[in-house]
Amino acid sequence: MVTPNAIIAGVNKAGTTAVFHALAQQSNVAVSNVKETHFFNPLEFGDPLPDISEYAGYFPSKTDAAAVVEGTPSYFYGRERLAQGIDAALPGVRIIVILREPGARAFSLWRFSRSRLRISQDLSFRAYLEQCRELRDRPQQERGLTGWRALSGGMYSRYLPAWQEIFGSRLLVAFYDDVKSDFEGTMQRITAHLGIERLESGPPIREHNVTTDVKSSALQRVALSINNAGEHLWQKAPRLKATLRTAYYALNGSKVQQDRMSADDRRWLDEYFADEIVQLRKQTAGLNRRPAWLAADEALPLAS
Repeated sequence: MVTPNAIIAGVNKAGTTAVFHALAQQSNVAVSNVKETHFFNPLEFGDPLPDISEYAGYFPSKTDAAAVVEGTPSYFYGRERLAQGIDAALPGVRIIVILREPGARAFSLWRFSRSRLRISQDLSFRAYLEQCRELRDRPQQERGLTGWRALSGGMYSRYLPAWQEIFGSRLLVAFYDDVKSDFEGTMQRITAHLGIERLESGPPIREHNVTTDVKSSALQRVALSINNAGEHLWQKAPRLKATLRTAYYALNGSKVQQDRMSADDRRWLDEYFADEIVQLRKQTAGLNRRPAWLAADEALPLAS
């Protein structure tokens, strides 16, 4: 029975899909047949796990790969209970967590949630932020509210200590900034963390989960259903998926209503996350690489 020895455990909208697909291109890496298995998510809500054999069904029945990987970025928010569950079920497993500047992640999640019809397409970014603030921590505590985790999901300092304590040196914290600016270098660090000596070069890495507004919500619902049902196929035939995606958005895509955060929204988010950045700066003080937004008094760019 094959189960993973590495998990991409966080966070949403931080480049985890690109990293997962890059790992899938490596001959000495085996990946789950869907990126996000969500196997351990029940622990977040205090529910029991299915039998481990169900988890093994996501992976090859036999493999000689040095690393076996899945990537469910919502695991990060499960705190101690979920992290302990992973550690108990998968002794020695290595964890990768990729963090993104909280304000930019909030903007990206708003756009993504609109395109996935999880929130109204007519909801402005500021109105969305206000509703997220009213919900406070409910999106982290209740099922069905993941599209509203723009603010609560950016409070990384509430969740990171559990992963640091439980996994120690088996935890690699990386940053979206490096995924964007130095993808190959980031992948070299990730593969080294997984015990893979050499990163094999592959096809040029394209962005995944790129957000596009749509003309017809009804057609988008059908397309999303097909996309979810065919994830196993798309992983084996990425060029086919890319071709179909291009054709679909030529038919149903529309101009993005807001592709850049306003200066007022940036200031709002800077104020909201100010204390969080201070706490996270302390928790990541021992890391060799940290992005500019974790440096003191560093101005943050407008998100796009």
